[in-house]
Amino acid sequence: MLPHTLLLLTGVILTNSQTLNSLDEMYKVVELKSVLSDQLDEYIHTVALNGKTKERLQKYISKLHNESISLAKEKLEEEMSHPVRVYRFFSELMTDLADIDKLIGEGTDEINDIMEQFPKDDELDLAADAIIRLQELYGDIADFTLPRENNSKDVLTANELFDIGSRCMDNNNTCGALHYMLRAKELFEAANDVDSLMMTLEHLVDLMEQEGNFGYALNYTLLQIEYYESVGEQETVEVLKDSAEEYKYTLGGKLRAKKKATLSEPYNCEPSTYFNFNYQQLCKGETVITEHTDKKPLHCHLYTNNNHPLLRLSPAKIEEINTAFGLSFAHDVLTEREIELLKQAASSKFAASKIVEGREDIDGSVIQQQSRSSNTGWVFDEENKVIQEMSKRVATILNLDIESAEPFQVLSYGIGGFYLQHYDWDEDEDSFPGFGGNRIATWIFYLNDVKEGGATVFPHIGAAVWPEKGGAAFWRNLHYNGTPNDLNLHAACPVLKGYKWVSNKWFHQHGNEFKWPCKLDSEL
Repeated sequence: MLPHTLLLLTGVILTNSQTLNSLDEMYKVVELKSVLSDQLDEYIHTVALNGKTKERLQKYISKLHNESISLAKEKLEEEMSHPVRVYRFFSELMTDLADIDKLIGEGTDEINDIMEQFPKDDELDLAADAIIRLQELYGDIADFTLPRENNSKDVLTANELFDIGSRCMDNNNTCGALHYMLRAKELFEAANDVDSLMMTLEHLVDLMEQEGNFGYALNYTLLQIEYYESVGEQETVEVLKDSAEEYKYTLGGKLRAKKKATLSEPYNCEPSTYFNFNYQQLCKGETVITEHTDKKPLHCHLYTNNNHPLLRLSPAKIEEINTAFGLSFAHDVLTEREIELLKQAASSKFAASKIVEGREDIDGSVIQQQSRSSNTGWVFDEENKVIQEMSKRVATILNLDIESAEPFQVLSYGIGGFYLQHYDWDEDEDSFPGFGGNRIATWIFYLNDVKEGGATVFPHIGAAVWPEKGGAAFWRNLHYNGTPNDLNLHAACPVLKGYKWVSNKWFHQHGNEFKWPCKLDSEL
């Protein structure tokens, strides 16, 4: 049996949430390293081990202990704010745990129980996917294959590049695989790591052939032939020579093949991920003008809802963003205490956000296996009087009835956390059982400032809302006649650096019939 204190500590790791999307979950992993270090230290003093095994375990004991100190809670957010550091955190963790598992064999019940609490390999896959997604969307500013003037530390190593390129291959992302494998090739060549270079070239030949870049495939095949001839592996050389002859034939003969094999022309590849242009530009902070972008001046004003008691002394500071569906931003509507209360109430309930299939391919948005990456926790008004008051304040600003509103949905996005383009309304009102009709309005609290990325963007109107701690974005989902307004297509851009916390609240039609009367103009 595990000691009581150990059960308390390790039990919190057993959640359905994604570790990389929650700083709290990341810190639990750090704490767990300390516990494992102590248990391994006890193990090597009670079990007879040979010298080398004991020496290697002692190194891991020291490493785990030092990491649990260096990644103290107050330092963790800064340390884990960069995508490469997060990827490296999980990559080293998986490698270390696998090696420790081999060293201890059957181990002890205590150690085995602790090992079970650690994140599994899928967290490393998520971290790799985040890096791939960020580079594809943000381009050069998220290309971690090359050192920057102000940052030479957070650059992917040759082996990391190879592993991420392999992940791209597993996902049939040929362009991504080529991007990472080509850089890995350069680094392996520079380090004279011939074995890794040959393995990389083998993958590059296959990838280039898949995309019809036969000149590149021939070039890399000739490099392989040169190496294997030098080490006397004649059987491999003959197989490669046959492949080279096939590439020469495909390229139109030896002379044309010789020219193509110089790699004087850029290679071609068909992206596996297509981003809507407006979405991509808005996420990158670029200006986008559409036919629905407001041409008339927009305003800021103080709103009291006819001197409502909740707003009379503290009016809402409203900034108009677009009038097509009432997109606006309310500044300073949450206090620090309320923010922390929402985050704490949700953290204990976090689970990986559900993947919604089929609703994201709207307007040629993005073709991708995964439509979102975040953790979700629901916070109900009944849990706390402060939460009730927050709901009343939101309802008062929107001038809507709270009875058919949903509880607060709190979301935590880690590195690369995102939600593709989607609508909050649904053509089938039965999609929201128990809430009474369609979602009439959306309210999003921003619970922190985000270092880079993480905007909420609206591709149809060319608008972007950037996270501002304590503020909130809100808009109408339906026309006044109850039909959906398809201009409010929106998305959460991937977090490039840091973490992002938001809280959504949706209001439904029932109970708001008189507050939301039909207009003669069906477009309103």
